[in-house]
Amino acid sequence: MAKLLLFDIDGTLMEESPTHTASFNYVCQSIYGVQTDIDSFPRHGMTDTGILYGLLKKENVEDDQIRNSIKKAFSAMVEYVSANLKPDDYRLLDHVNIVLEKLHNSEYSLGILTGNLQAIASLRLEHSGISSYFSAGGYGDDSRVRSELVNHAIERFGKSIEREDIYLIGDTPLDIRAARDASVNAIAVATGVYKAPDLKDADLVLESFNEEKKLMEFLKI
Repeated sequence: MAKLLLFDIDGTLMEESPTHTASFNYVCQSIYGVQTDIDSFPRHGMTDTGILYGLLKKENVEDDQIRNSIKKAFSAMVEYVSANLKPDDYRLLDHVNIVLEKLHNSEYSLGILTGNLQAIASLRLEHSGISSYFSAGGYGDDSRVRSELVNHAIERFGKSIEREDIYLIGDTPLDIRAARDASVNAIAVATGVYKAPDLKDADLVLESFNEEKKLMEFLKI
């Protein structure tokens, strides 16, 4: 029976990417002609599509204008990140490699569930050396709504699987909400901007992946 673990990237597998973050202001200015302030925007747990819409609507850019140039904006973001990528953009969090290796050798398949655009996620995963662990994913250019990314990940997984055998692993309340809305399990890790008490609605809460034993016991590995 198939079982699937879907990992968020920023705050879960890696530290937040400064270059990826800066790319939002860059494309809002270069593609839409407006100045934005990504640092003051409450974005954690959102998809890249949702962040772009939120930033631009805050500056009174109309939905039609956003939608008509969104593919051009995505391309510009990918180009910006590719041209400016540095080690801080793919720095793994503590114990991630160890946990991924153990899970990879278990009955579980591993996938990605991230707000990052697919090309940006792939770039960061490849440079960090962990891309080979993952066989499927849902990404920020699939939908503005994070829970809908689960459907895209299942489709790319390509195997019959029950929702009760899917686990979404993330570091924000929006990850937990996405899991609930998609009728899958929620595992939270307090390695991002939120602390463990903020993530109490998950089925399992870890302070970090250093609590490897607790995670393996929960997954019955």
